[in-house]
Amino acid sequence: MRIRCPKITCRSTNCVPVTQNKRYKVGKGLVNGAIGGWIFGPVGAVVGAGTGFNGKGKVKFVCQNCGSVFTRKM
Repeated sequence: MRIRCPKITCRSTNCVPVTQNKRYKVGKGLVNGAIGGWIFGPVGAVVGAGTGFNGKGKVKFVCQNCGSVFTRKM
């Protein structure tokens, strides 16, 4: 699969990865765990805490031709 720039005027394949999001987001997990526990009890707390992994596998790219920055799920 070739990564293409999403800009219609560019559409270049000259794109390089900048960052990769693979870490657990503690703040997001704590807040969603507390909200899920408050609303749905212990099961909601576990499911809410697991949401800290959302966004995992997203890679940020930058186009070398136009400078556009975009995210793709890998």
